[in-house]
Amino acid sequence: MIRPPAGARGAAPATELNPQIHSKQMRKRSIVLSLVLPLGAACGTVRYPLPAELATVAPLRVSGRQGVLVNQRLSFGPYATGEVNRSSTRGTEVTDVLASHGGDYRQRYSFSLARDGTKVADVACLAEGSGAETLTVTWRLKRVLQCNVTAPDGGLRTLYLESSRDQPLAGRVTGSEGFEVAGSNRVGGGRVSGTAGYTITRGDRTPVAAVEVMNEGAVYMAAGGGDVLAAVAAALLLYQDPLQASERFRDP
Repeated sequence: MIRPPAGARGAAPATELNPQIHSKQMRKRSIVLSLVLPLGAACGTVRYPLPAELATVAPLRVSGRQGVLVNQRLSFGPYATGEVNRSSTRGTEVTDVLASHGGDYRQRYSFSLARDGTKVADVACLAEGSGAETLTVTWRLKRVLQCNVTAPDGGLRTLYLESSRDQPLAGRVTGSEGFEVAGSNRVGGGRVSGTAGYTITRGDRTPVAAVEVMNEGAVYMAAGGGDVLAAVAAALLLYQDPLQASERFRDP
């Protein structure tokens, strides 16, 4: 859990959706926000640039990222999720007498993943974000995504990514063969606000998969990529930035 700003310590909890004044110096409110659509829905035909090692890999087109997210199911190539169980984005916001504002936001989502109808993983994710500003100067933005990927035999892998300021998420996947995951905002001819896609590499930095999260989305997997990479790709495609639920800390 990402801790709220130091100024929030000691404040009594407020009832959700009913802000209360705790003193003349501090106001704290808890909020529940509705589901948001994935980033990049209006990016047109701009594409995430692939590493040279994946340039000849055929894309697995994604279905299920757009529109209403109730009863959402995602699919690409031979892979398909069950119904995605997603919470609302919940947050706690704090304001103090020095015109400092802080907020913590979180969302949980989980799903099963099948390949050609046979389940290959259960995935449970927690997305967290926090922000703080003083006198309209934002001095903290942090995002964390942690997903547990459990195989049918009980084997567990963990995806852990984090970012600060306006940087895309980056981190690794644990396991006997670990993978590095690096987000990027680069597209052909420039950059986008937010994240355009992710590249997944082995420990020797050889790219083994890429995930485009703009538009409808696409997955590129090298031969023999495996079910773990597919589960990670699905988790990235379903990720929603919790800070986008905040009017103060969302992207302009």
